[in-house]
Amino acid sequence: MNTKTIYEIIKYIEDHITEVISLNEIGKMVNYSPYHCSASFHKYHGISIKSYIRKRRLQLASEDIRETEMKTIDVAFKYCYSSQEAFSRAFAKQFGVTPFEYRRVHLPILIYDEKKILAKRGNNLMKDESIRNIQNEISGKNSVKVLHVLNGRCMMQEFKENGHFKEDTTYIPFNEAMCWGSVTEDLFSDAFIKARVMSHQITVKEYKNNVIKPLEPLFLNDFNTIVLWFGSDMFCQINMLTILAYLDKSDFLGDVLFCMKNEIANEMLPEAYEIDSAGSYENYLSILCKKEMPVNKMLPATYQAASLYLSYRSPNSEINDYIRKNSSKDRKTLIKDLLKTFPQYGLGDVQFDMMISDIVNSKAL
Repeated sequence: MNTKTIYEIIKYIEDHITEVISLNEIGKMVNYSPYHCSASFHKYHGISIKSYIRKRRLQLASEDIRETEMKTIDVAFKYCYSSQEAFSRAFAKQFGVTPFEYRRVHLPILIYDEKKILAKRGNNLMKDESIRNIQNEISGKNSVKVLHVLNGRCMMQEFKENGHFKEDTTYIPFNEAMCWGSVTEDLFSDAFIKARVMSHQITVKEYKNNVIKPLEPLFLNDFNTIVLWFGSDMFCQINMLTILAYLDKSDFLGDVLFCMKNEIANEMLPEAYEIDSAGSYENYLSILCKKEMPVNKMLPATYQAASLYLSYRSPNSEINDYIRKNSSKDRKTLIKDLLKTFPQYGLGDVQFDMMISDIVNSKAL
């Protein structure tokens, strides 16, 4: 089955997303057996057709909840759920909040929109305008000292090149990949640094220069407002959780604002969300140290990221499954396909290359 046929399947699903969709109907539409459709879609896309339909329905349902006054039960029936209760359970499992909570407080979520992935990425002019508007609004409301924490040197460079640095304002990058490797409970301690050095296979000096030194303004605790500029994918959200955990552990009493970039579509959400860091350290301990979902509430985007984080290194994760099913491809092509197929994880070529090596080495044993 070629890429064009896969796109035809996706288009059919999108056109009939509010109807009952059967594998038999999809097979007839593309002239393949239901089994071949299912296997080919999974090999290409990394998830089953059923999972894709479920995620898209919940994504569209979240938009209806946020942007319309439709009753929850009507949204449930629209997207083929048998009851409001079944829909609410599925919604909470996907986003970490109920439809009622999501409608009451419009918190950002990880976008799962295949049409945006297949179409052109977001307009840079619109993204730049959103960044400028957000910063102007923050400056207008806060006459106090503001610290902007950006997710990594790439975002830092992007802000610099596009003229987003405001005078008399401090910007720092968090140059980490907290979703990869081991951590310790005591954030940014010598033991923490040692664990991260082993994870990245670099020297202590390199880690301190690349990660710790840029964070020194954060450690001074000399700001009244901290603005977190992080993406929606797993990579960015786990990094943001680490910063929030530090703020919680250090008893930061100022305001914390979250500005989210939709990494998949290369768009910046048009507003800053005020968030509470309380409970973030406990979430950090649960997710990164104990490798379990926490009891405390989280932002929907962080909840989704945690779910991805806790499963992606397991032997039967959707990424590892995809690697095994496409092991005949040369490594460069496979890494390129992984980057395209699993943007919600935010992993880079280095992480995917190591995951491929893990599977190759396990086969050799």
